Formats: sequence, C-alpha cells, structure tokens
Amino acid sequence: MIAARREGIKKFTNAEACEMQTTEAYLGLLRERGKQGLPLKRVYRQLFNRNLYLTAYGKIYRNAGALTSGVTEETADGTSLAKFDTIIEALRFERYQWKPARRTYIPKKTGKSAR
Repeated sequence: MIAARREGIKKFTNAEACEMQTTEAYLGLLRERGKQGLPLKRVYRQLFNRNLYLTAYGKIYRNAGALTSGVTEETADGTSLAKFDTIIEALRFERYQWKPARRTYIPKKTGKSAR
C-alpha cells in the first residue's frame, strides 16, 4: 500500500500544474454532471476562484432586493474585490464563519396566502 502511495506522489510531482478552469466552463461542467447524477470531486478548491464570486455577484447585484439589508446592515452594493479576497483567505485557512440568516414570510398584495 505504501508503494502505491509513493507511486501516486511521483505522478503528482511530475505532472504539470493544472490551471483553474474558466468560471463558465466550470459551471457548465457542474450542470452536466448534475443532469447525469454524477458526483463532484475537488469542489472546495473552486471556492478560491475569485471569478466564481464575481460571476455570482453579477447575478445578484442587479436584482431589486440587492440593496435591502438582511440580518446585518451589509448589502450587495457594498461588496468589493477586497471583501472577496478576505472571504477566500478565510476559506483557505478554514477560518470562515457563515453569517446567520433569517426568513420572514411576506404576504402577497392580493391577500391570498401562498402557503
């Protein structure tokens, strides 16, 4: 078993470094694997990809509710590259703490309950 591990280490050290995929390519891969019901591997390292955060931010900030504060006073318009880098750094060293979220039921204007 030790010999097999050493062989794997030799292959790893002799292999060329992989470049991170573009965000669009990675998200396409996730969609395809999800449709086929295949498992995902090495997803955690994608959390270090700043472009993934920028893509998500691009989809969030143009929503009407993006300027509404949640549990904290932070809003999407107050996000910066430095904030993304801080989050990535905390994730890299496993120090990131998720903020709590709250859900509040907001009744429809028609008066009908959605429940």
